[in-house]
Amino acid sequence: MGARNLNSAVAITVALVATAAVVANASPASSSAFGVGVSDYAFDDASYSYCGAGLPADQAYSAVPDAKLELVQVVVRHGDRTPVHLIPNDNTTWTCDGVEENIYLHGAGQPETNTTGAYKQLIEIPAWNHRHGYANQVWRGSCDVGQLTDKGKSQHRQLGSNLRSIYVDKLGFLSAQLNNTDEIYARTTNVWRTKNSAESLLGALWPKRDVASQTAIPLHTYPKEIETMYGNTDACGKLRTLLSTIVASDQFQAFLREQGSLMAKLSGIFGVSGSDWASSWDGYVDILQARHCHGVDLPCSDRASISGKAAPKCATAEDATQVLRNSHYEYAFKYRDHPLSHNYMRLAIGSLLGTLKDQMQDHIDGKTGNLKFALYSGHDSTVMPLLAALQASNRNMLWPPYAANILFELWKKNDGSRVVRVIYNGQVLKLQPEFEWCDLNACSLDTFYKHLDEYIPENIVAECA
Repeated sequence: MGARNLNSAVAITVALVATAAVVANASPASSSAFGVGVSDYAFDDASYSYCGAGLPADQAYSAVPDAKLELVQVVVRHGDRTPVHLIPNDNTTWTCDGVEENIYLHGAGQPETNTTGAYKQLIEIPAWNHRHGYANQVWRGSCDVGQLTDKGKSQHRQLGSNLRSIYVDKLGFLSAQLNNTDEIYARTTNVWRTKNSAESLLGALWPKRDVASQTAIPLHTYPKEIETMYGNTDACGKLRTLLSTIVASDQFQAFLREQGSLMAKLSGIFGVSGSDWASSWDGYVDILQARHCHGVDLPCSDRASISGKAAPKCATAEDATQVLRNSHYEYAFKYRDHPLSHNYMRLAIGSLLGTLKDQMQDHIDGKTGNLKFALYSGHDSTVMPLLAALQASNRNMLWPPYAANILFELWKKNDGSRVVRVIYNGQVLKLQPEFEWCDLNACSLDTFYKHLDEYIPENIVAECA
């Protein structure tokens, strides 16, 4: 499997010894999180916003010279959403009724006429009467936990409109009107917000479609038990082992201790506890940034004390900024820079990379019919591992914003050779200076495949064992 595929206890031990040696000889201001603390990491985040990603724009877009576009694969994070982590007695109001989703059913093989009448799903959060029900355990309003907001839908409509300006209006690559679905493949995780994001994007890419069956775009989903668009710890238990080893490393534990006072302050305000809240900044980012992006007050505590000490009353904007920086550092360390990161990403996102490569090669081999556009609608946990596997620069390894988007473009040059261009949030993806394995403005197909192959498992079941 190669020296980099560290899948034995002996290899893990060797990697941890290497970790100690590198940390001991670390230099400050590194582009790698490995070997440096959070205060010395070069974030390159001056223009970053969690609240919304940069989008490709036809004014800045240019075709690869002397080449013809053959296939576009788009991987996105869902748009703006409500938090997925709940905190006790949350009085925040979240509203998600600006765009209605109407549903109707008809039997397979039956005419596409509406046979059931139309329905729309409404989230109802009743006022808690202090006697029965559990309404005190969630916020107020009309949003489910982790639901795409109206703002999130708008973000993906704008992304779809921008893609139309490029691939329909500017290049004439995609059909202006979708009379059948032969040229598109769409896949989402089996989660409401990723489906709605895909629907919003595709609705703007091909607007004014009717409900005729020949233009109904199939949204493919895998059962969560076999999902490959994020690290599936239920299907691959070794992911937990690798992550536990990375988290237990001396450097990461030192990082947690250094930022421990902030973690203790916020967990006290939020009223949360447990191992997940003590070992990762993920939940803190979710609670703070979802509110920040909507101008909602950050959480406060009305408790007089925590463990006998005076309790800080409210999370601050400065807290939110440091939490976000901590998360950037955490995931660069875990996903890209630790000696075990390669094997961790191989098992976490290698199967999706294999899917993208196979689809690209099948297109070259003439096995995909009229396919021109493929959409994969996922999560930050889809986009971030892909960026890590590509060895993205620090600027591009920041937490993927809402509606983050990666475009993989396959071009055939006039001399018959093929190149791949990778665009992230509207700009050609830049790589870490010390790992610039290719220029992703026009990377030769062989070089691109060679790099992907380092992360694509030969036998995922055997490697997860």
